[in-house]
Amino acid sequence: MLILASDLPHFLTEILSADNPFSTSKLIILFLLIFIETAGIVTGFIPGDTILTTAGGLAGTHHNFGELMAYIAVFSLASFLGDAVNYWFGAFLMKQISKIPFLKRHLQGGMLDKLATNFHPKRWLLFVVLGRFLPFIRVVVPLLARRLALPFVSYIRMAAFASVLWSAVIVSAGYFIGHLNIPSDMLLIIVVGIAIVFILALRVPKFRQAIVNLFVRK
Repeated sequence: MLILASDLPHFLTEILSADNPFSTSKLIILFLLIFIETAGIVTGFIPGDTILTTAGGLAGTHHNFGELMAYIAVFSLASFLGDAVNYWFGAFLMKQISKIPFLKRHLQGGMLDKLATNFHPKRWLLFVVLGRFLPFIRVVVPLLARRLALPFVSYIRMAAFASVLWSAVIVSAGYFIGHLNIPSDMLLIIVVGIAIVFILALRVPKFRQAIVNLFVRK
């Protein structure tokens, strides 16, 4: 895993290079990356939002609507299946988290416990959809759904809607930016910068509490 993490930036640069032609093998690799990022708790180092935005930017640069739709379909399916896997194996993965102090502190002893204590049952759809757009928070969604015994059928319907919406919005945003002919390096810097700002914001207790307050009983 450490080898993968260190090689990923260069690997992604190659896969998402404008010189790398659109192909089935490219779609398969991107599908696997998003699936792994969504299905695993400890795979948050995979920059899902960056992958979607950059892929959409490439489709925009190529002015290829078919390529855009292919990316949206592949990413939607990958995140949907990843959520399904995470729901069923969440209990097992949470046990493994207890062996990793950093993850235990941020998932078990922090936001997840606060949400589980007084979660508002009418906020499930908002939680699933909003969580899909928030890095790291999206990992908590299926875990909490399983922990609070939300029926799998109910959860997976919401997850399907959230996956399609997330993929369509993020990839389309990249597609629009690609039409503006922004250099790919600059696009990557912008996306990574936004992700870093959000991650830093999550470290602020008041910001985390504001998120929790959206989904608990008053």
